Amino acid sequence: MKPVAFLFPGVGSHYIGMSKTLYDNFEVYRKTLEEASDLLKVDMNGMFFMKEKKEELDKIDNAQTVMLTASIASYRVFQQEIGLQPQYCMGHSLGEYSALCSAGVVTFPDALKLVKERGLIIHDVASRINGTMMWVINLDVQAIEDICKETSSPGHEIYISAYDSPTQASISGHTDTLMSTAKILEGKGAIVYPLKFSGPFHSPLMKEASERMAGVLNQYTFKDPVCEVIANHNALPYKDVKDVSGHLSTQLVCPIYWRSSLLYLAEKSVEKAIEMGPKNVLKFLVQKNTDAIKVFTTDNSKDIETIKEEMVLKTEDYLGAIGRCLGAAVSTKNNMTDQSPNAYEEKVIRPYRKIEAMYNEFVSNGKTPGKEQVKEALEMAYHIMAVKNTPAKQQEKLIEKILKNKYL
Repeated sequence: MKPVAFLFPGVGSHYIGMSKTLYDNFEVYRKTLEEASDLLKVDMNGMFFMKEKKEELDKIDNAQTVMLTASIASYRVFQQEIGLQPQYCMGHSLGEYSALCSAGVVTFPDALKLVKERGLIIHDVASRINGTMMWVINLDVQAIEDICKETSSPGHEIYISAYDSPTQASISGHTDTLMSTAKILEGKGAIVYPLKFSGPFHSPLMKEASERMAGVLNQYTFKDPVCEVIANHNALPYKDVKDVSGHLSTQLVCPIYWRSSLLYLAEKSVEKAIEMGPKNVLKFLVQKNTDAIKVFTTDNSKDIETIKEEMVLKTEDYLGAIGRCLGAAVSTKNNMTDQSPNAYEEKVIRPYRKIEAMYNEFVSNGKTPGKEQVKEALEMAYHIMAVKNTPAKQQEKLIEKILKNKYL
Protein backbone atom coordinates (compact mmCIF):
# COMPACT_ATOMS: atom_id res chain seq x y z
CA MET A 1 0.00 0.00 0.00
CA LYS A 2 1.03 3.58 -0.59
CA PRO A 3 2.76 5.20 2.42
CA VAL A 4 0.88 7.58 4.73
CA ALA A 5 2.25 10.78 6.27
CA PHE A 6 1.26 12.44 9.54
CA LEU A 7 1.39 16.25 9.57
CA PHE A 8 1.56 18.25 12.82
CA PRO A 9 0.52 21.93 12.99
CA GLY A 10 2.36 24.71 14.77
CA VAL A 11 1.34 27.66 16.89
CA GLY A 12 -1.57 29.54 15.32
CA SER A 13 -3.82 26.52 14.88
CA HIS A 14 -5.01 26.67 18.48
CA TYR A 15 -8.36 28.16 19.48
CA ILE A 16 -10.68 28.12 22.47
CA GLY A 17 -12.91 25.05 22.25
CA MET A 18 -10.54 23.12 19.96
CA SER A 19 -11.22 19.43 19.47
CA LYS A 20 -13.97 19.48 22.11
CA THR A 21 -15.78 16.44 20.68
CA LEU A 22 -12.56 14.42 20.91
CA TYR A 23 -12.27 15.45 24.54
CA ASP A 24 -15.91 14.53 25.18
CA ASN A 25 -15.83 11.16 23.43
CA PHE A 26 -12.36 9.71 24.06
CA GLU A 27 -10.82 9.08 27.45
CA VAL A 28 -7.33 8.90 25.96
CA TYR A 29 -7.71 12.52 24.83
CA ARG A 30 -8.76 13.62 28.33
CA LYS A 31 -5.93 11.61 29.89
CA THR A 32 -3.39 13.33 27.65
CA LEU A 33 -4.54 16.75 28.82
CA GLU A 34 -4.38 15.55 32.43
CA GLU A 35 -0.84 14.26 31.88
CA ALA A 36 0.27 17.62 30.48
CA SER A 37 -1.48 19.54 33.26
CA ASP A 38 0.18 17.46 35.97
CA LEU A 39 3.64 17.73 34.46
CA LEU A 40 3.55 21.46 33.72
CA LYS A 41 1.40 22.43 36.73
CA VAL A 42 -1.06 24.32 34.52
CA ASP A 43 -4.80 24.15 33.82
CA MET A 44 -4.63 22.61 30.35
CA ASN A 45 -8.41 22.06 30.23
CA GLY A 46 -9.00 25.73 30.95
CA MET A 47 -6.69 26.89 28.16
CA PHE A 48 -8.37 24.49 25.75
CA PHE A 49 -11.98 25.36 26.51
CA MET A 50 -12.52 28.45 28.73
CA LYS A 51 -13.00 31.80 26.96
CA GLU A 52 -11.62 33.69 29.93
CA LYS A 53 -8.33 31.81 29.49
CA LYS A 54 -7.72 33.07 25.94
CA GLU A 55 -5.12 35.63 26.97
CA GLU A 56 -3.25 32.94 28.89
CA LEU A 57 -3.53 30.55 25.94
CA ASP A 58 -2.03 33.12 23.59
CA LYS A 59 1.19 33.49 25.59
CA ILE A 60 3.87 31.95 23.40
CA ASP A 61 5.10 29.40 25.96
CA ASN A 62 1.54 28.24 26.70
CA ALA A 63 0.50 28.19 23.05
CA GLN A 64 3.41 25.87 22.27
CA THR A 65 2.70 23.36 25.04
CA VAL A 66 -1.01 23.46 24.20
CA MET A 67 -0.37 22.71 20.53
CA LEU A 68 1.98 19.85 21.36
CA THR A 69 -0.62 18.43 23.77
CA ALA A 70 -3.46 18.81 21.26
CA SER A 71 -1.48 17.07 18.52
CA ILE A 72 -0.36 14.17 20.70
CA ALA A 73 -3.88 13.77 22.10
CA SER A 74 -5.27 13.58 18.55
CA TYR A 75 -2.52 11.15 17.57
CA ARG A 76 -3.40 8.89 20.51
CA VAL A 77 -7.09 8.91 19.61
CA PHE A 78 -6.18 8.07 16.03
CA GLN A 79 -3.99 5.16 17.09
CA GLN A 80 -6.64 3.83 19.46
CA GLU A 81 -9.47 4.05 16.95
CA ILE A 82 -7.63 3.33 13.68
CA GLY A 83 -4.14 2.07 14.50
CA LEU A 84 -2.55 3.06 11.19
CA GLN A 85 1.20 3.66 11.47
CA PRO A 86 2.81 6.44 9.42
CA GLN A 87 5.78 6.03 7.14
CA TYR A 88 6.54 9.75 7.36
CA CYS A 89 6.05 12.41 10.06
CA MET A 90 6.62 16.13 9.74
CA GLY A 91 5.48 19.22 11.57
CA HIS A 92 5.32 22.91 10.80
CA SER A 93 7.64 24.86 13.11
CA LEU A 94 6.64 23.83 16.66
CA GLY A 95 4.93 20.84 15.04
CA GLU A 96 8.33 19.27 14.40
CA TYR A 97 8.44 18.42 18.13
CA SER A 98 5.04 16.70 17.85
CA ALA A 99 6.31 14.77 14.82
CA LEU A 100 9.38 13.58 16.72
CA CYS A 101 7.27 12.60 19.71
CA SER A 102 4.87 10.58 17.55
CA ALA A 103 7.81 8.90 15.82
CA GLY A 104 9.17 7.73 19.17
CA VAL A 105 12.23 10.00 19.18
CA VAL A 106 11.27 11.88 22.34
CA THR A 107 8.83 10.99 25.10
CA PHE A 108 5.75 13.13 25.62
CA PRO A 109 6.92 14.36 29.07
CA ASP A 110 10.32 15.33 27.66
CA ALA A 111 8.70 16.98 24.64
CA LEU A 112 6.50 19.06 26.95
CA LYS A 113 9.53 20.23 28.94
CA LEU A 114 11.47 21.04 25.79
CA VAL A 115 8.62 22.95 24.21
CA LYS A 116 7.97 24.90 27.42
CA GLU A 117 11.64 25.87 27.56
CA ARG A 118 11.59 26.72 23.85
CA GLY A 119 8.68 29.10 24.38
CA LEU A 120 10.36 30.86 27.29
CA ILE A 121 13.62 31.23 25.39
CA ILE A 122 12.16 32.62 22.17
CA HIS A 123 9.91 34.98 24.14
CA ASP A 124 12.89 36.30 26.09
CA VAL A 125 15.05 36.78 23.00
CA ALA A 126 12.24 38.24 20.88
CA SER A 127 11.29 40.72 23.64
CA ARG A 128 14.74 42.31 23.25
CA ILE A 129 14.47 42.61 19.47
CA ASN A 130 12.22 45.10 17.73
CA GLY A 131 11.01 42.48 15.30
CA THR A 132 7.98 40.51 14.16
CA MET A 133 6.57 38.19 11.45
CA MET A 134 4.05 38.57 8.64
CA TRP A 135 2.29 36.23 6.25
CA VAL A 136 2.48 37.21 2.60
CA ILE A 137 0.06 35.56 0.19
CA ASN A 138 -1.09 36.00 -3.39
CA LEU A 139 2.39 36.79 -4.72
CA ASP A 140 5.06 34.56 -6.26
CA VAL A 141 7.54 33.56 -3.56
CA GLN A 142 10.51 34.46 -5.74
CA ALA A 143 9.14 38.01 -6.04
CA ILE A 144 8.71 38.13 -2.25
CA GLU A 145 12.29 36.98 -1.78
CA ASP A 146 13.64 39.55 -4.26
CA ILE A 147 11.81 42.41 -2.57
CA CYS A 148 13.06 41.32 0.87
CA LYS A 149 16.65 41.30 -0.39
CA GLU A 150 16.20 44.80 -1.85
CA THR A 151 14.76 46.30 1.33
CA SER A 152 17.04 44.55 3.83
CA SER A 153 20.17 46.28 5.13
CA PRO A 154 22.49 45.90 8.14
CA GLY A 155 20.51 46.69 11.27
CA HIS A 156 17.27 46.60 9.27
CA GLU A 157 17.20 42.95 8.20
CA ILE A 158 14.28 41.09 6.73
CA TYR A 159 14.15 37.42 5.75
CA ILE A 160 11.86 34.79 4.29
CA SER A 161 11.02 32.66 7.34
CA ALA A 162 8.78 30.04 5.71
CA TYR A 163 8.31 28.86 2.14
CA ASP A 164 4.77 27.52 2.44
CA SER A 165 3.55 27.43 -1.17
CA PRO A 166 4.37 28.95 -4.58
CA THR A 167 2.37 32.04 -3.59
CA GLN A 168 2.62 32.08 0.20
CA ALA A 169 5.49 32.79 2.54
CA SER A 170 6.12 34.31 5.93
CA ILE A 171 8.68 37.04 6.43
CA SER A 172 10.56 37.96 9.61
CA GLY A 173 12.71 40.91 10.53
CA HIS A 174 12.96 44.29 12.17
CA THR A 175 9.52 45.83 12.55
CA ASP A 176 10.21 49.13 10.73
CA THR A 177 11.65 47.32 7.71
CA LEU A 178 8.77 44.83 7.68
CA MET A 179 6.21 47.64 7.67
CA SER A 180 7.84 49.47 4.77
CA THR A 181 8.36 46.20 2.89
CA ALA A 182 4.71 45.26 3.45
CA LYS A 183 3.63 48.39 1.58
CA ILE A 184 5.86 47.47 -1.36
CA LEU A 185 4.51 43.90 -1.38
CA GLU A 186 0.93 45.16 -1.29
CA GLY A 187 1.73 47.39 -4.22
CA LYS A 188 2.72 44.27 -6.14
CA GLY A 189 -0.64 42.64 -5.37
CA ALA A 190 0.24 40.72 -2.22
CA ILE A 191 -2.03 40.36 0.79
CA VAL A 192 -0.06 40.84 4.01
CA TYR A 193 -1.17 39.62 7.46
CA PRO A 194 0.76 40.50 10.63
CA LEU A 195 1.07 37.37 12.78
CA LYS A 196 -0.28 37.30 16.32
CA PHE A 197 2.93 36.10 17.96
CA SER A 198 5.46 38.89 17.82
CA GLY A 199 9.06 38.00 17.06
CA PRO A 200 11.34 37.54 14.05
CA PHE A 201 11.13 33.75 14.27
CA HIS A 202 12.93 31.36 11.90
CA SER A 203 15.46 34.00 10.97
CA PRO A 204 19.11 34.77 11.83
CA LEU A 205 17.86 37.38 14.31
CA MET A 206 17.04 34.46 16.63
CA LYS A 207 20.68 33.31 16.84
CA GLU A 208 20.81 33.66 20.63
CA ALA A 209 17.65 31.56 20.99
CA SER A 210 19.14 28.90 18.74
CA GLU A 211 22.32 28.69 20.79
CA ARG A 212 20.43 28.55 24.08
CA MET A 213 18.04 25.91 22.76
CA ALA A 214 20.96 23.77 21.59
CA GLY A 215 22.26 23.78 25.14
CA VAL A 216 18.87 22.63 26.45
CA LEU A 217 18.46 19.92 23.80
CA ASN A 218 21.92 18.52 24.54
CA GLN A 219 20.74 17.60 28.03
CA TYR A 220 18.15 15.13 26.70
CA THR A 221 18.37 11.59 25.38
CA PHE A 222 16.62 10.70 22.13
CA LYS A 223 15.77 7.43 20.39
CA ASP A 224 15.86 6.44 16.72
CA PRO A 225 12.58 7.24 14.91
CA VAL A 226 10.17 4.44 13.99
CA CYS A 227 9.51 6.21 10.67
CA GLU A 228 11.09 8.99 8.61
CA VAL A 229 10.85 12.44 10.21
CA ILE A 230 11.28 15.39 7.83
CA ALA A 231 13.23 18.37 9.20
CA ASN A 232 11.91 21.88 8.65
CA HIS A 233 15.18 23.56 7.79
CA ASN A 234 16.25 21.30 4.90
CA ALA A 235 13.13 19.28 3.93
CA LEU A 236 15.09 16.05 4.39
CA PRO A 237 14.67 13.13 6.79
CA TYR A 238 16.60 12.89 10.04
CA LYS A 239 19.48 10.51 9.37
CA ASP A 240 20.61 9.84 12.92
CA VAL A 241 19.37 10.38 16.46
CA LYS A 242 22.42 12.62 16.90
CA ASP A 243 20.79 15.04 14.42
CA VAL A 244 17.95 15.99 16.79
CA SER A 245 19.67 18.78 18.71
CA GLY A 246 21.17 20.29 15.57
CA HIS A 247 17.97 20.18 13.54
CA LEU A 248 15.76 21.66 16.26
CA SER A 249 18.16 24.46 17.18
CA THR A 250 18.88 25.29 13.52
CA GLN A 251 15.14 25.45 12.91
CA LEU A 252 15.01 28.68 14.95
CA VAL A 253 17.34 30.58 12.62
CA CYS A 254 16.46 29.01 9.26
CA PRO A 255 13.31 29.26 7.14
CA ILE A 256 10.77 26.45 7.09
CA TYR A 257 10.88 24.67 3.74
CA TRP A 258 7.32 23.37 3.91
CA ARG A 259 6.67 23.28 0.17
CA SER A 260 9.88 21.32 -0.43
CA SER A 261 8.91 18.92 2.37
CA LEU A 262 5.53 18.26 0.75
CA LEU A 263 7.14 17.69 -2.63
CA TYR A 264 9.50 15.21 -0.97
CA LEU A 265 6.46 13.29 0.31
CA ALA A 266 4.89 13.33 -3.16
CA GLU A 267 8.13 11.97 -4.65
CA LYS A 268 7.93 9.12 -2.13
CA SER A 269 4.46 8.21 -3.45
CA VAL A 270 2.58 9.51 -0.42
CA GLU A 271 -1.03 9.95 -1.51
CA LYS A 272 -2.73 10.36 1.87
CA ALA A 273 -1.82 12.41 4.92
CA ILE A 274 -3.41 12.99 8.32
CA GLU A 275 -3.27 16.41 9.99
CA MET A 276 -2.89 15.64 13.71
CA GLY A 277 -4.31 18.54 15.66
CA PRO A 278 -6.84 21.37 15.59
CA LYS A 279 -8.03 23.31 12.54
CA ASN A 280 -6.99 22.48 8.98
CA VAL A 281 -4.15 24.91 8.23
CA LEU A 282 -1.82 22.19 6.94
CA LYS A 283 -4.56 20.66 4.80
CA PHE A 284 -4.98 24.08 3.20
CA LEU A 285 -1.23 24.37 2.56
CA VAL A 286 -1.08 20.89 1.01
CA GLN A 287 -3.92 21.84 -1.35
CA LYS A 288 -1.98 24.95 -2.39
CA ASN A 289 1.09 22.85 -3.23
CA THR A 290 -0.03 19.57 -4.79
CA ASP A 291 -3.05 17.60 -5.94
CA ALA A 292 -1.19 14.33 -5.35
CA ILE A 293 -1.81 14.20 -1.59
CA LYS A 294 -5.26 14.02 0.02
CA VAL A 295 -5.31 15.27 3.61
CA PHE A 296 -7.66 14.19 6.38
CA THR A 297 -8.08 16.27 9.54
CA THR A 298 -8.55 15.20 13.17
CA ASP A 299 -10.10 18.23 14.84
CA ASN A 300 -13.30 16.44 15.91
CA SER A 301 -14.90 13.01 16.29
CA LYS A 302 -16.59 13.27 12.87
CA ASP A 303 -13.14 13.56 11.30
CA ILE A 304 -12.15 10.26 12.91
CA GLU A 305 -15.26 8.58 11.50
CA THR A 306 -14.53 10.02 8.05
CA ILE A 307 -11.02 8.54 8.13
CA LYS A 308 -12.41 5.15 9.16
CA GLU A 309 -14.95 5.24 6.33
CA GLU A 310 -12.58 6.36 3.58
CA MET A 311 -9.23 4.85 4.56
CA VAL A 312 -9.77 1.70 6.62
CA LEU A 313 -11.00 -1.70 5.43
CA LYS A 314 -14.29 -2.50 7.16
CA THR A 315 -14.63 -5.61 9.31
CA GLU A 316 -17.35 -6.95 7.02
CA ASP A 317 -14.78 -6.90 4.16
CA TYR A 318 -12.25 -9.07 6.00
CA LEU A 319 -13.52 -12.39 4.64
CA GLY A 320 -13.57 -11.01 1.11
CA ALA A 321 -9.97 -9.84 1.54
CA ILE A 322 -8.87 -13.37 2.47
CA GLY A 323 -10.69 -14.66 -0.62
CA ARG A 324 -8.94 -12.08 -2.78
CA CYS A 325 -5.60 -13.29 -1.36
CA LEU A 326 -6.40 -16.65 -2.98
CA GLY A 327 -7.14 -14.93 -6.26
CA ALA A 328 -3.88 -12.99 -6.16
CA ALA A 329 -1.91 -16.14 -5.38
CA VAL A 330 -3.21 -18.07 -8.40
CA SER A 331 -3.38 -15.18 -10.89
CA THR A 332 0.33 -14.37 -10.86
CA LYS A 333 2.68 -15.98 -13.37
CA ASN A 334 5.17 -18.46 -11.96
CA ASN A 335 8.75 -17.24 -12.50
CA MET A 336 10.35 -19.29 -9.74
CA THR A 337 14.13 -19.66 -9.92
CA ASP A 338 14.22 -22.37 -7.27
CA GLN A 339 14.03 -25.62 -9.24
CA SER A 340 14.78 -27.93 -6.33
CA PRO A 341 12.45 -30.94 -5.75
CA ASN A 342 9.21 -30.05 -4.00
CA ALA A 343 10.04 -26.30 -4.01
CA TYR A 344 6.77 -25.32 -5.66
CA GLU A 345 4.78 -27.60 -3.36
CA GLU A 346 6.41 -26.22 -0.22
CA LYS A 347 6.69 -22.55 -1.15
CA VAL A 348 3.51 -21.99 -3.18
CA ILE A 349 0.97 -24.78 -2.79
CA ARG A 350 1.35 -25.22 0.97
CA PRO A 351 0.78 -21.51 1.91
CA TYR A 352 -2.03 -21.32 -0.66
CA ARG A 353 -3.79 -24.24 1.00
CA LYS A 354 -3.40 -22.58 4.39
CA ILE A 355 -5.16 -19.46 3.08
CA GLU A 356 -7.80 -21.65 1.45
CA ALA A 357 -8.40 -23.63 4.67
CA MET A 358 -8.69 -20.40 6.65
CA TYR A 359 -11.21 -18.98 4.15
CA ASN A 360 -13.30 -22.18 4.05
CA GLU A 361 -13.38 -22.41 7.84
CA PHE A 362 -14.84 -18.93 8.22
CA VAL A 363 -17.33 -19.56 5.41
CA SER A 364 -18.49 -22.83 6.96
CA ASN A 365 -18.92 -21.55 10.51
CA GLY A 366 -20.39 -18.20 9.46
CA LYS A 367 -17.95 -16.23 11.58
CA THR A 368 -16.07 -13.08 10.65
CA PRO A 369 -12.26 -13.20 10.61
CA GLY A 370 -10.29 -10.71 12.65
CA LYS A 371 -7.55 -8.33 11.59
CA GLU A 372 -4.87 -10.83 12.59
CA GLN A 373 -6.27 -13.49 10.23
CA VAL A 374 -6.34 -11.00 7.36
CA LYS A 375 -2.74 -10.01 8.11
CA GLU A 376 -1.74 -13.69 8.13
CA ALA A 377 -3.41 -14.28 4.76
CA LEU A 378 -1.74 -11.17 3.33
CA GLU A 379 1.68 -12.32 4.53
CA MET A 380 1.19 -15.72 2.86
CA ALA A 381 -0.01 -14.04 -0.35
CA TYR A 382 3.05 -11.77 -0.26
CA HIS A 383 5.24 -14.84 0.25
CA ILE A 384 3.72 -16.66 -2.72
CA MET A 385 4.12 -13.64 -5.01
CA ALA A 386 7.73 -13.13 -3.88
CA VAL A 387 8.58 -16.81 -4.49
CA LYS A 388 7.03 -16.59 -7.94
CA ASN A 389 9.16 -13.48 -8.61
CA THR A 390 6.12 -11.30 -9.26
CA PRO A 391 7.31 -7.74 -10.09
CA ALA A 392 7.10 -5.37 -7.13
CA LYS A 393 4.67 -2.97 -8.84
CA GLN A 394 2.34 -5.83 -9.71
CA GLN A 395 2.51 -7.05 -6.10
CA GLU A 396 1.58 -3.58 -4.89
CA LYS A 397 -1.38 -3.37 -7.26
CA LEU A 398 -2.64 -6.80 -6.19
CA ILE A 399 -2.41 -5.90 -2.49
CA GLU A 400 -4.29 -2.66 -3.15
CA LYS A 401 -6.97 -4.71 -4.92
CA ILE A 402 -7.15 -7.19 -2.01
CA LEU A 403 -7.67 -4.33 0.45
CA LYS A 404 -9.87 -2.25 -1.89
CA ASN A 405 -7.28 0.55 -1.81
CA LYS A 406 -7.73 0.86 1.93
CA TYR A 407 -5.57 0.12 4.94
CA LEU A 408 -5.92 -2.73 7.38
